[in-house]
Amino acid sequence: MNILITAPSLDVKKNVSGVATVVNTIIEHNCLHKYFHYLLGRPDSPMGKLKWFYTILEQLFIFPFFVKKNEIQLVHQNLPFNTKGLLRESIINFWCYLVRVPVLLHVHGGVYLMNPPENLFYRFIAKQLFRHSKVVVVLSGLENEAIAKHYNFRDSLVLLNSIDSSLYSAISKNKDDHKPVLLFMGRIHESKGIEDIVAAFRILKQELNFRFVLCGDGPLRAYCVDECQELLGDDFEYRGVVSGNDKMKAIADSDFFLLPSRYGEGLPMALLETMAAGVVPVVTNDASMAYIIEHEVNGLMVNKFDALDLYKKLKRILSDTMLYNVLSINASKTIKDKYDVNEYIENLNIIYKQIK
Repeated sequence: MNILITAPSLDVKKNVSGVATVVNTIIEHNCLHKYFHYLLGRPDSPMGKLKWFYTILEQLFIFPFFVKKNEIQLVHQNLPFNTKGLLRESIINFWCYLVRVPVLLHVHGGVYLMNPPENLFYRFIAKQLFRHSKVVVVLSGLENEAIAKHYNFRDSLVLLNSIDSSLYSAISKNKDDHKPVLLFMGRIHESKGIEDIVAAFRILKQELNFRFVLCGDGPLRAYCVDECQELLGDDFEYRGVVSGNDKMKAIADSDFFLLPSRYGEGLPMALLETMAAGVVPVVTNDASMAYIIEHEVNGLMVNKFDALDLYKKLKRILSDTMLYNVLSINASKTIKDKYDVNEYIENLNIIYKQIK
């Protein structure tokens, strides 16, 4: 089947995106169908407002011609559930309705997932988007309940994100010294709790020795790099956007994965990747992260917008080797047992077959 799949740039050097990571995984592992990636969204690199406006209009205008030219039989539409994503994807969804191509709408977190928009027009668009899609897929049972509660849509299917867990479970830890290493890997944005990390480090550095590795890009990159360099000196390293062997090395070098997200998460691929390698997650209960992390079983939960709680939890885990070892083993086992890519692709193809 010819499947059009929407996503931002799949080039990790141009874009830091969980949606792009999911799409790359699907295309790489699903050999039963022919995928056509359709670029939607902007890169992380700076772009003038006029150029961006022209780019998005072009993406939306040529969409139906792309569908006809490539004889698309199904559109796998990926929705970042925020204002820009909602407006953009509603137009794409309407084009699909006009050209009579069925849509699988894949919801990937976003501020409107758990907190519906106050704007009634946006809420109306969201409801229409769900109802006009042949199938709606979410990342966890928690998200299923949220969509039913906030948008009165009760027919969504759960498809957990996944990775090739064998790649990460085989990683050998590289420890150059005895200092524990904390890792952030992803979009460096306010929604990810970057400011809470910096504030927690201000207190923690006075009491314990540790290293911090920052990977990714985004609006708060300069702020985070400057603050961490001043606070941590040689114990801080910014590696930019990582992929392939560079990403594997960053994970191998690390003991803890930080994601004190404030809002807008789906089921982060970086969380799955690091957990598979036994890196202990320290995260909030935002969206589907609450579905995968059990506090003090396979990771630690911290409060949102609470740098002091993050400091306290980090101080505890950095001082308790026995607890760290237990969480590390359980984190890896969680991914191997529940989030491996082979079962994911099988379930996705079952959904495709139902649509066809």
